[in-house]
Amino acid sequence: MRFLVYTKSIAELDYDEETRVLTIIYRDGQLRSVPHVDPKIMMKMVAQLPPERSLYLMQAAI
Repeated sequence: MRFLVYTKSIAELDYDEETRVLTIIYRDGQLRSVPHVDPKIMMKMVAQLPPERSLYLMQAAI
């Protein structure tokens, strides 16, 4: 699942459900991976995103 994020420093969040790795993509191009992210925490983060700003949520809604 890939989510666009509108902050000053973070551009996208990319979550791999199989490996449970969250990759943070910064606006300056840097990447940071966070292993062992619980899917429940990821769903809490997704719930805070407006649906129109997430391709994944828009596809799931259609």
